[in-house]
Amino acid sequence: MYLIIIFVGGIGFVSFIRSNAKAQRQQQLINSYRNKIATAQKVNAQYEDFRRERHDTRNMLLSVQGYIRDHKDKEAEKLLATFLQNDTVEKHYGEIDNALDKIKISGLHNLIKEKSYKIVEKGIPFSFEVNAEIDELPGSEIKTARIIGILMDNAIEATFKQAKPYIQFALLKHSPEVYELVIANSIEQKLNINTALKFEHSTKEGHQGIGLSNVTQLVENDDHYSFSAEVKDKVIMMTCFIQGK
Repeated sequence: MYLIIIFVGGIGFVSFIRSNAKAQRQQQLINSYRNKIATAQKVNAQYEDFRRERHDTRNMLLSVQGYIRDHKDKEAEKLLATFLQNDTVEKHYGEIDNALDKIKISGLHNLIKEKSYKIVEKGIPFSFEVNAEIDELPGSEIKTARIIGILMDNAIEATFKQAKPYIQFALLKHSPEVYELVIANSIEQKLNINTALKFEHSTKEGHQGIGLSNVTQLVENDDHYSFSAEVKDKVIMMTCFIQGK
């Protein structure tokens, strides 16, 4: 009788363990599906925000285009300043301006100037270098501007609340066909660079903003660009070679 009770009890215990394990696996699957759904919803929301912003940007550019065609430069500048939320007051920061004078490409000159001034005005220690006059770069100016904008914005956001922030910018001409863009900034938390370069990854809360993975996508399959990033001594250094005719 005792053996029968023990045997039946053992079978019941094993059945309970199996049932519990099955329930745990089912719950893990449910949690996994929920996480995937939540991630998909975030991506969809970001995509909708992007579509709205792109629509607004196109409308704004069409308005600016109208002023430019009518040679109304002041009106175009005022509209752009309103959209970009910056002022039109002429500012000068000697060290940056001297280096910027070597960049003869008007669009990139203005982009780098605005980002650099923002760094200085936020009180972030900043190193800026351009080693030679640059009046032309290989590749697409739009793509180059996007790369520079993403990397500088990331550096500003990453260092804004740091106790000891630092940002470095360098655009170096090695030859008429080879240029090197270097943007580095201090970091306080550990960063897995391989994870940071993966598609759709962002270290920002809620995954808002644009991560390094977007730069890797921009340069992918384009022989004019090669991008790499490394972390050393609490500094992340991002290097993009721009090369070719």
